[in-house]
Amino acid sequence: MFISKKKYNPLILVFLTIISIILLSYFKFSFNNKTDLFNNFEILHNGDLILRCGRSADSFVAYTADKDAEFTHIGIVVFENNFPKIIHAVPHKGKLLKKETIDEFLNPKNTSKFAIYRGNFPSETLQNVTTEISNFYNAKIVFDNNYDLKTDDEMYCTELILKAFKNTNINLNIKPKEFDYLFGKQLIIFPSQFTKLPFKKVNMN
Repeated sequence: MFISKKKYNPLILVFLTIISIILLSYFKFSFNNKTDLFNNFEILHNGDLILRCGRSADSFVAYTADKDAEFTHIGIVVFENNFPKIIHAVPHKGKLLKKETIDEFLNPKNTSKFAIYRGNFPSETLQNVTTEISNFYNAKIVFDNNYDLKTDDEMYCTELILKAFKNTNINLNIKPKEFDYLFGKQLIIFPSQFTKLPFKKVNMN
């Protein structure tokens, strides 16, 4: 029997890959434990890092790409009038950096779990870091879809945090890792790189 070898259209393969990622992300991140929304603001400090594991296809890609992954997104706590806000860089229609409340950032639609990490730095230093973050926000920095660390007018989530510390003369010794994805390779800073010293997980119990 003669069996012909079919040549599949590359666009079809891309489409099938995307569908697979969406389905896998749905099952991976939708059927775990419910997120307990964080409402104890007293435990938060200015400059704390807040990490979440998302439920989107993008989150699943980040999760599978990083062997150390537990979280797929990161933001930083900035207190305004004694009330914590989260500033972070995420792709969305508006493109600009987002400033959200805890409840907005940890909306169960976007979050399957989260944790807070605190840097081992003086409060004055962390205040300077949050000032830099606020400056980025006020400068209307947009999300960097190219994940290019060389540009300062566009940033992605971990780049935002890294550069805020760098601008306050703190070298976190965080190096980008190679991300091998469908269309090529890219050097990326992953959220998991902020879960190690000098950052330590905050006990919320």
